[in-house]
Amino acid sequence: MFYGRVDVYWPDGPIESYRLNKATIAVGRSSGNDIVLDTTAISRYHITLTFQDQQVILEDLESVNGTYVDGTRLNPREPYPLRGGEEIQIGDIRLIFHPSAEALDAIPEGATTQRVEVSQPAYRVTLEGPDMAVAPGAHVQATLKIENLGEETGRYSIEVDGLPKGWVRIDRVEMAVDPGEQGQVMISFKPLRRSETQPGEYAVTLRVRSKANLTESIELPTMLQVLPYSGFGMALGRVRVEGDSGFRLYLHNQGNAALTLGLSGTDPAQMLRVRLPKNQVVLGPGERQTLTGVIEPRHRPIIGGEYETEFALLAQSHDPSGFLVSIPGTYVGRGLLPVWVPALLVPLIALIALLVVSVLLLVVGGNDEPITPPTITAFAVSTSDVRLGDMVEITWAVLDAESVSLVREQGGTQRQFDMMPDAVSYSMLFDQTGIHSVVLEARNGGELVTANATITVRPLVAVSLDVLDADELTRNVQHTVRVTWNVSGAREFDGAYSIWMDSTDRVAPLVPAPLAPSGSQDIQIVLQDDQAEWLVTLYAEGADNVVANVTQKLPIVYPNCTLSVANTVVRSGPDEAYPALMPPLKNPVEGALVLSPVARDPGGEWLQVSIGADMVRLGWVWRDDFTCTNFDPDRLVITEDFPPPPEPSPEPSPAETPLSETPPAETPSPEDAPLPAAATPTPTPAS
Repeated sequence: MFYGRVDVYWPDGPIESYRLNKATIAVGRSSGNDIVLDTTAISRYHITLTFQDQQVILEDLESVNGTYVDGTRLNPREPYPLRGGEEIQIGDIRLIFHPSAEALDAIPEGATTQRVEVSQPAYRVTLEGPDMAVAPGAHVQATLKIENLGEETGRYSIEVDGLPKGWVRIDRVEMAVDPGEQGQVMISFKPLRRSETQPGEYAVTLRVRSKANLTESIELPTMLQVLPYSGFGMALGRVRVEGDSGFRLYLHNQGNAALTLGLSGTDPAQMLRVRLPKNQVVLGPGERQTLTGVIEPRHRPIIGGEYETEFALLAQSHDPSGFLVSIPGTYVGRGLLPVWVPALLVPLIALIALLVVSVLLLVVGGNDEPITPPTITAFAVSTSDVRLGDMVEITWAVLDAESVSLVREQGGTQRQFDMMPDAVSYSMLFDQTGIHSVVLEARNGGELVTANATITVRPLVAVSLDVLDADELTRNVQHTVRVTWNVSGAREFDGAYSIWMDSTDRVAPLVPAPLAPSGSQDIQIVLQDDQAEWLVTLYAEGADNVVANVTQKLPIVYPNCTLSVANTVVRSGPDEAYPALMPPLKNPVEGALVLSPVARDPGGEWLQVSIGADMVRLGWVWRDDFTCTNFDPDRLVITEDFPPPPEPSPEPSPAETPLSETPPAETPSPEDAPLPAAATPTPTPAS
């Protein structure tokens, strides 16, 4: 079954095409999709394209960045019919849907919005379409019909005016039509996907001329609406930025409308400061700009060799899509002084100091002079927020000091570390949680100077999640999840430890307190809301009320059951005594009709499913008519929220039965009734 294709336009230029040959096509970042688009700008499961009732339906799966069709954002889980040529935007990627010829033939006549009819004595011309706006690179069609009203075969030529060259394709520029017959010409409008293609409305004139009488020409006015589209490119002049050399950022608006961008820079370790000449730029259609920026370390080491830090430059559009694009780079920095300087500097300073002292003694003849106080010219720590057991690199530079020491204080307890006179750094291990004060003390005679820094040491926490009865979590299905945790450095509290654990599916703690520093517990969960992931967060409080946390997550998918018989009846309750809610659901192709159950009856023989175009009504189907593919139906949640079965109608007695020689006409059963378009549910993979 082939019902169309999707063209994927990547921001950096390449175009990919995918054939749509399954009843449901899932599109997203996860490898479980039919069309995998590996970019963080879209969700794991972003949209689905479903072919039902000779129509293609687009549905947003509650994606983070949303789904836009021709610039309008779709409501999550709301089916949107596609007719062909629409520009679908997910994150920074554009998709254009092209239906197959069979799908175009199935579009109802009443869907046409533009129709023009003009007559001459000898012939009549009718124009239908174009019936929708078109994005550059996509196409939209119009149908031109020529009816010969005369008594001889007529020949006619067709022309199109008002559009740039290359935008229009006519399948026949000339045609012959017999008397009383009608000929048809297909006209395809495809604006070029270039930045010079201006968005807006274009007045188009179609001209039909009769070869027999050139004065009998017909002009049909129509309108072609061209949509704006976004395209963006970004490149870094050099991916390795060394020291103060700066960088060049190249920006290119590949779209046909003005594009406003917000610019920023970041690094995971928060060690760098990215400076750009401006934080917002406006690029005209096709415009290129080059920006020169600088990267600076927030805390540059005094002594040290070459080091590298990863960073990223970010550009976010201010149009309705709000797409975010990042480009990575590496900053290469160096310490203020090479590592060999201290070894050379200390003896030199000592020699100079000795000479100065000797000269002073000779000049003053032994008179006492004030002692020069030491000077701390630099003092820094590699990080001020660490986990228990981490090392912190402390660096300094001191002048005129006869002794140097580090003092660590926490909770009223002090520990002193005496340094060698020529030392300029020290790696300190933190084995207790809390807020620590590290003081550098430099002494010369009776003079003392200090510098200090604060280090926050948090508990070390870890948590893992394992689904014991399945490969993943499924909505409305009972699961057993094993939660395993390990904490070091938690504060003791009332005979236990200050450790707690929360999850996104409940208000109360996931595992009741008090918690031991390490453990494992099996949790029974049933997830019934629309969240895409189940999150579990472990918290631990250490000394001085410092808190550490870690979060783990598991994806949540919808339960899927495929219809394994020709048709099934949807009833108002879990029994054949209940009436049918709609004509039977028919399976056009085996395994093509998929339902997502929300519950089962206590006996386990019936499944409760969502039905109707709005998917808010509930009905019951016979379980044996379906094959459930990604879960065990016996673990589906049980509901008793259904009315009692209706009372059977009393049978009339023989005396009340009227006599008739003609047997009563058979009433068609619900299974024989036609299926309305709104009755076919759509599959719902999780985003």
